[in-house]
Amino acid sequence: MNTEKQMPAGSENGLPCESAPVFEENEWIKAKPIEADGKDKCFAWLYLLVGYGFVYTFTSMDFGSHLAFYTAAYATAVLAYIFLKGGRPGRESWFWMVIMLGVGVPYAFWSAMPFLQVPMLIVCAAYWTLLISGSLLEKDKTSEWVVFDGWNALLRVPFGNFGCGFKIITGIHEDRDTDEELQKKGRGKDIRYIILGIIIAVPVLLLVLPLLSSADEGFQRLMQNSGLYIQEHFLYTLARMILSLPVSAYLFGLIYGGIHKRNTDCIDKEELRETSRSIRIVPNTAVTTAILIVCAIYLLFIGLQGKYLFSAFAGIRPENFTYAEYARRGFFELCQIAALNLVLLLGANLFSRKGKESSAVLRWLNVLLSVLTLLLILTAMSKMVLYIAAFGFTIKRVLTMVFMIWMAVVFTLVIVRQWRTFPMVRISVITGAVLYCMLCVLPVEYMMDSYNQKYFPEQITEENIY
Repeated sequence: MNTEKQMPAGSENGLPCESAPVFEENEWIKAKPIEADGKDKCFAWLYLLVGYGFVYTFTSMDFGSHLAFYTAAYATAVLAYIFLKGGRPGRESWFWMVIMLGVGVPYAFWSAMPFLQVPMLIVCAAYWTLLISGSLLEKDKTSEWVVFDGWNALLRVPFGNFGCGFKIITGIHEDRDTDEELQKKGRGKDIRYIILGIIIAVPVLLLVLPLLSSADEGFQRLMQNSGLYIQEHFLYTLARMILSLPVSAYLFGLIYGGIHKRNTDCIDKEELRETSRSIRIVPNTAVTTAILIVCAIYLLFIGLQGKYLFSAFAGIRPENFTYAEYARRGFFELCQIAALNLVLLLGANLFSRKGKESSAVLRWLNVLLSVLTLLLILTAMSKMVLYIAAFGFTIKRVLTMVFMIWMAVVFTLVIVRQWRTFPMVRISVITGAVLYCMLCVLPVEYMMDSYNQKYFPEQITEENIY
């Protein structure tokens, strides 16, 4: 009989930290042996080019076009590796591949958010790579553990397999002592010596080739379109090659670890579920009291400011306010309140001793807080619509409207989730990905300019900047 489950919540054995997933130091060292066939070795070499392409893309002058091409090339390389290793991508992997291409490829033509689009592309590419290799916590679909899947995709798997590519290329991963294996180790050493010889020869050639070109006119003409170019751009190219080595190790470590399930199982779903159960330590009375107080404050605020807040629904601007002042005043505060309410709902349902399944009061308070938040979101959106109707579109106005639409979807799902069981996190993440991808795919700036030129041809004022 298991006595640990009978220990009281406050006892030593009941501490949340003991059941939480622990990333011990030796877990990064203990891993499955590196297994590689001819296909793995081929792609270990190929990923040297993939890593160089990444560095070249981010250091080139025509960044947008190169990023679009690299995104498509990366997707091709991952798909080729998966199919050649006998993998069968799940249906959702094709969705996330489309999202990745939708975020990266349009960058060659337009971008409404150039600084945000690139990191989002990197996150999406890493997540898709782990998804298509079937190494998410739910194997091949987005789940409530998406944050932990993101941790694995961006950090745990690629760095846990960081040196696999170079070990496979050089053959030093093979530990058996048969004659055949010893010959393979010898070939691995030969490859390393060849690379060392190339490194030694390069500076010598930099000195010899200009002298030979000066000594013979024919040789000089031959070198004009090749050797001289290499000489002029040698340091730049060498720097790219050096930087590409860790990038190649990272990218190959991600796909190799996903395919071979190496360092992908350090986070266990059952441990996470046990952790979520162990942190339910706050009495429901305390949770419901806190939510009631917050809801009461919102009701008081809405009651006192109702006429001012809801005038935008009727398209009426309050007296003594310009459109800009009316839209901006309280707008960002309302958005922040909506985000804080989402955190409050998450914390209340995560830490309450009895979840919503066992507490009807908590369910109805979840609904009340969500409805009030939706009301505040709709108020902020109506104010922004009134502002756009007066002054037209800008990038910031479009982005904030899309963000509020996504927040409205999330809180609507929260309300429905109180009585129906469905993958709310998965739907929220996919909805956010689709909305974000639409901002990347659609020519937002062109559409805004066309609208503004048609309806606001001469209206360019200081208050129209936001």
